[in-house]
Amino acid sequence: GGCSGGAKSIHDPGTNFSGLKSYAWTPASHMGRNESLVVANVQFVADQVLEQKGFKKTLENPDLLISIEDEYEIGTYYGSYQLRMLSLKIYRRESKELIWRGTAPGAINTDAASDDLKNAVQDILAKFPPK
Repeated sequence: GGCSGGAKSIHDPGTNFSGLKSYAWTPASHMGRNESLVVANVQFVADQVLEQKGFKKTLENPDLLISIEDEYEIGTYYGSYQLRMLSLKIYRRESKELIWRGTAPGAINTDAASDDLKNAVQDILAKFPPK
């Protein structure tokens, strides 16, 4: 399971990421089937990774907005979800311009006993900010 290092990213080459140091999460309202627990887990792992990289989570005038997008497959037993893809999109707050996107494809188990989700988020954010 998991994406095992298969995350990909793309960014706006004209963006200077060095001055961008704070962020906030966008509401996950577009995720019809997504469970709030999956969103909470993605944000929990991402917050840790971003903090280690020097970014600060704030609600007051963040430099960046981050959204989560996903594609699910419904599992064979009740309540079982498996992600086919997880993406983190990063926008400039002021212009709402997309400046970076990272995606982890593949079967990502969202079960708490699995490290798939954690590994996928860490793999995506290993590529942010771009060098």
